[in-house]
Amino acid sequence: MEKLYVLYDADCGLCSWARRWIIQQPAFLPLRFIPAGSDTAARLFPGLSRPDEPKQELVVVGDDGAVYRNENAWIMCLYALEEYREWAVRLAHPLLRPLAREGFALLSRQRPRISRWLSLASEVEIADTLRHVHAPSCARTPSDVFDSTAGSPPRGGVEIDASP
Repeated sequence: MEKLYVLYDADCGLCSWARRWIIQQPAFLPLRFIPAGSDTAARLFPGLSRPDEPKQELVVVGDDGAVYRNENAWIMCLYALEEYREWAVRLAHPLLRPLAREGFALLSRQRPRISRWLSLASEVEIADTLRHVHAPSCARTPSDVFDSTAGSPPRGGVEIDASP
């Protein structure tokens, strides 16, 4: 295995934060993040991710075709990272795997609530918010525009000396 594809919920603030965090970590294996349910996910992994399905779980796909879900997906993400591989190996141990499973399940079920508590907005949420912001447009009159041939600044403006 030389590469991992991570299907994540791009609408989730916590998931988007985790993606940004993982991208900043040194990695043994490159990770390519793809929004779950996107056209790209459907094209690359037909039947694995569809736009009409809820994005409830993290899914990691190896370039060898292996598919990891839920806690196994989280463990594989950690396994790909240089500084967290040892943690991944420990969490995969039979004594710790049930605890990892419960911890990741609890985290997954509470993603929206945790995102709100920590004020973590996804890029999708930020873009949607900004689309609804109505800022006044700049209104310029011809007298406000500086005419360099006239040699004077606009009324109420500031003249900037551009000479060397």
